[in-house]
Amino acid sequence: MEEELTSPEELTTPSQLLSYLSTYKVLVCLRCRYAIQPGAIARHLKEIHRLHRATRRTFVAFASELELAQPHDVVLPDESQFPVPFLPIQEGLACRFEYCGYLCASSKRMKQHWRCTHQIPTSDPLSTPVPLQTFFRGNALRYFTNPSLLRGSPACTPDSAAKFSKDGRSNTPCTTPKTGTTYPENQHLPLNQHSSLIITDQGLLDHYRNSTYKTLSCHPETDQAFGEVVLGLTARFDFLRQGVMACAALHLASIHPANRTHYVLQSLRHQAQAIPTFRQAILLVDRDNCEAVLAFAFFLVICSLNSDTEDPRLFLNDDPDQHLHWINILRNGCSMLCPFWDELTAGPLAPFAAVWEDDLGVSVEASEGPLLGALLPRVFAETPIHGLAGEHETYRDAAVQLAAAEAFLRRRGPGATVWDALNAWPMRMAPAYLELLKQDRPGALLLLAYYATLLRPTRGEWFLVGRVESLIDEIARRLEDTSCSAQSWDFFLGIRREYFPEEALANQ
Repeated sequence: MEEELTSPEELTTPSQLLSYLSTYKVLVCLRCRYAIQPGAIARHLKEIHRLHRATRRTFVAFASELELAQPHDVVLPDESQFPVPFLPIQEGLACRFEYCGYLCASSKRMKQHWRCTHQIPTSDPLSTPVPLQTFFRGNALRYFTNPSLLRGSPACTPDSAAKFSKDGRSNTPCTTPKTGTTYPENQHLPLNQHSSLIITDQGLLDHYRNSTYKTLSCHPETDQAFGEVVLGLTARFDFLRQGVMACAALHLASIHPANRTHYVLQSLRHQAQAIPTFRQAILLVDRDNCEAVLAFAFFLVICSLNSDTEDPRLFLNDDPDQHLHWINILRNGCSMLCPFWDELTAGPLAPFAAVWEDDLGVSVEASEGPLLGALLPRVFAETPIHGLAGEHETYRDAAVQLAAAEAFLRRRGPGATVWDALNAWPMRMAPAYLELLKQDRPGALLLLAYYATLLRPTRGEWFLVGRVESLIDEIARRLEDTSCSAQSWDFFLGIRREYFPEEALANQ
């Protein structure tokens, strides 16, 4: 039975509330049952436990004498050290994909992981139940378990992962450990025997150097940034090197369809290797790594936008608040790198930083343009008077931004890039609008459908092939599932017929 802790008023010595685990160099709060980040101890004592100033000084002085590791430097326990004392144990899941090691606390997260990371949207996640602990909470949360449990679990290899089709069915008879369901056989395209497969890391880097970077660039300045500058940084930052190889593999998948499975699995492997160290880097951005962090953000967006590695619904992901979801990377990139922004805008990656330009240089009203002028009243009509407070204002603000995006892209003309299109509106979406979009509000979906028309010129980019069309299809499905009016449905169909005639014909 656990010893009852004293109340905040009775806390007079640090040992009553704090325990230092020297093996891991962390300071655990005994009441909260998690480790406190080194830079947050005073705030934790004040805001969580409301200790008086004099008492806080004693506790902070105690902590200042300890050797505390930053979250990303904490060494996880081996099998003889698990579980770590004072930390709670919760039930969780471990991914069985070979060398993956992904841990989470819910089946929903595991399903999402398999769908987005391993491209296997199985309804029955291939995972193993394991006990979980974490030293920290919030943005430094990192689950761990007894390593022996991971070694003892049968692994799902890249070869076996390739045996799953996009609907989660195995291409060869395979029984999952949870349900015992046997899946029918299906066939992948065979490897193209007439093309030479690139199977080495150096081969992927060479392909990026000779081909891929040119497809990402839009003018000479970005040529140098995507090429010479990025490749120079890969020698120092492995997460960026892995991101470059992941991008090159996806590019190869797009130009060699017969070998798509091979290259997609290569890309997934490099992404899985890059993400953990990138997470560590963004926890402690400094002058040394800020350029690599900025560059990797672009490759993460490219890999996420590619239809092979991300949910094809684009903006309508079921969990758009994921820390590394592409839209969050775009929206938060500037704030994440804010302390070093002046250096970035004056350095060799200035063309990358320009994507986050604050001012589009246009000033318009939501009523400008015949379609948007007709769309906003239709959006308002879908919002009842007794609806969410401020919903009309949210829609009006989003529409004004959308009109500005249209004017900005029109001014750019044929030279407009996918980065211009993403900068013009998604990066400026207000949280209130994103929340309405998350709720499948008809008005929010109609505005998104109009934005999809602005994306049409970018559909030729290899990493966006099929994405805009999938977005329109998903908007149609969600509008049908909502209580939108017949007039709004007809309005949407009009947009689809005019701007996406192929999709309209396919759905007749």
